Amino acid sequence: MLTDHFDIDAMDMLREVMEDEFPELIQVYLEDSDARLPQLHTAVNDGNAVVVRELAHSFKGASSNISAAPLAKLCYALEMAGKNSDLAQAPELVGQIEQEYSQVRRLLTEMI
Repeated sequence: MLTDHFDIDAMDMLREVMEDEFPELIQVYLEDSDARLPQLHTAVNDGNAVVVRELAHSFKGASSNISAAPLAKLCYALEMAGKNSDLAQAPELVGQIEQEYSQVRRLLTEMI
């Protein structure tokens, strides 16, 4: 269900503001996110907290921009893990991010 993965009011506002450019915004988000996930895996596997923080931060911002609040919240948790150099839970968080992103991706693809 859409409301499980998005702030619908914020998304409607975004769609209204972006008008004809909304599908392009979504496409760019999906392409960037598809590229970011493997980078997150690599950074977690390498134990590189700085890169984990940076990638999670940018993923969080992009997800917030398209109103994917639950995904942004997971990215924030991973960002804080990187900031605190505590990656013990990072593999689990990346798994949760992948699951949520999979749903977000499917729903966004249906919209455009």
